[in-house]
Amino acid sequence: MPMHVFFSILLYLVVTVSVTAAVPTSIGYFAKASDTPLSHEIVLRFPIVLSKALQKANRGALIYPNEFSRRREKIKLKNQVLYKADEYKKLQDILDNGSLITGKIFEYEPKNIVLRKNNDKKIEPSTEMDGIDKRNVLVKLYHYNSATNYITTFWVYSKPETVVVDMVRRIFPLVGDRYLKAPIAAGSKVAVLATLNALELNQFYMELSRQRYRVHTLSGDDFTALAANDVEPLRSIQSRLVSYDAVRTLEEEPPFALSAAVDYSDDLADRNEYEAVREQMTNQFAKNFSSVLKKIQAHTQADYLLLFRPQGKKSFARGFDLHSGSLVWFQDSFPSKSSSNEDVLTAMVSEMQRSTPTLSDEQFVELGSQIDKMTAQREDGSLASVAILDFYDRTNSPLYAWLSGSLSSAVDDSMKKIFEYNRNEEQKSNAAGRKFFKSPADITTARLKEFKNETGADYIIFGFYSLSTSSSNIVIESKVYDLVKLTAIGGSVSQSPVDVRLFNAVDEIAQGVVQDIFNMAQKQSK
Repeated sequence: MPMHVFFSILLYLVVTVSVTAAVPTSIGYFAKASDTPLSHEIVLRFPIVLSKALQKANRGALIYPNEFSRRREKIKLKNQVLYKADEYKKLQDILDNGSLITGKIFEYEPKNIVLRKNNDKKIEPSTEMDGIDKRNVLVKLYHYNSATNYITTFWVYSKPETVVVDMVRRIFPLVGDRYLKAPIAAGSKVAVLATLNALELNQFYMELSRQRYRVHTLSGDDFTALAANDVEPLRSIQSRLVSYDAVRTLEEEPPFALSAAVDYSDDLADRNEYEAVREQMTNQFAKNFSSVLKKIQAHTQADYLLLFRPQGKKSFARGFDLHSGSLVWFQDSFPSKSSSNEDVLTAMVSEMQRSTPTLSDEQFVELGSQIDKMTAQREDGSLASVAILDFYDRTNSPLYAWLSGSLSSAVDDSMKKIFEYNRNEEQKSNAAGRKFFKSPADITTARLKEFKNETGADYIIFGFYSLSTSSSNIVIESKVYDLVKLTAIGGSVSQSPVDVRLFNAVDEIAQGVVQDIFNMAQKQSK
């Protein structure tokens, strides 16, 4: 059967088959280069904005960090950004064929601007400075696919006010083992490398031309055979924005060497240095390959370089934007009719034209700016009332009395960043809490109902903390209940040494409470 007939039949099959059910995405650990309010804001907001986007685009469920931690602790794995290959295999059992996102957060701040003096007079800052960010954030995201055992890395360099939305936008084109930033549509100018013999390659070029692709040959030798092993090194590659690696080749990375902040003086003479820092942090493309892409673009004037290796289960495709020098498409499996080269190539061309379920830029921005009002339990449409109690000190030591109010304040601060609500009057809430909940055993449906009748609250957030007899760590247990339905929403148990890490544990407890409540709100809105 001629190749163009195979293309037509399979294109129809690929377009008309139903999309497989979406798998869950888990959010894991985010390491912070420095302990700042901004880094905590990113850790709090990213799962919530991603959850909104997944729901709006019908892209599956999100497993929040606190739920992932509970699963991780059951298989006795530590909280890490990157795991070893054997540890990733253990994670496969708790990810439900889904994926895991972890990351590293770095912030950069330039020093105070020093203005040059001229005849003892200060020169006003140049208007050029208006476009320079006073602080930028670099986030390196790791997306582990438990079904394929591969890791995709995303570099996000953005302003503080947009970094969370940019993180979500960057990873959204990834579905399973397929990443396509935007469809490579018919009419595009493409340069092609394919592991085909001369006759197959000639037929493939003609088929692309039939589909209105403008194919630009690389050289006079383009119609010679290219061996599969010649392109295998390009299976795992790093680009300026996205990299793609098998877990078996992944090694623990050394810490980032944070560059010194630059000093803007002498008519911003150091601006180039600042730009070099930005470029160094975001342009992690292999220099030799980047140079090759530039030469290909200059020679062919093509928009994309497409790399196809049709070889049964070992097939893969890669697409590079020759203008930006970045990887914009990769895929390792294809819904082909058979494992023949013709069928796999047909599926590859179909896949690069099929868009990924995503959202518009306007929708991403809207999701990042939304405040979720907790009004579902109020018939009159008013804001929900939330009782946030001081956590109960069960340490029997005056040294940790401060933690009681710190935990409730941290929860309140985190809640205000995500929800609009009325905090139930603190003295009344705490008095009722002391009356009904003297120990975890006192948390019963009857007592929760009595607490609601006495305070009028719609939700209650509280917990207990004690000293571990075996490790001397602080053990913090949080509780979240819906007082209208008299059901548990969430909660967690966390341990921390009695040192500076305790403050991070407090933040994590607060973030977990917010994520539990938001997760409940998302389910109710479906």
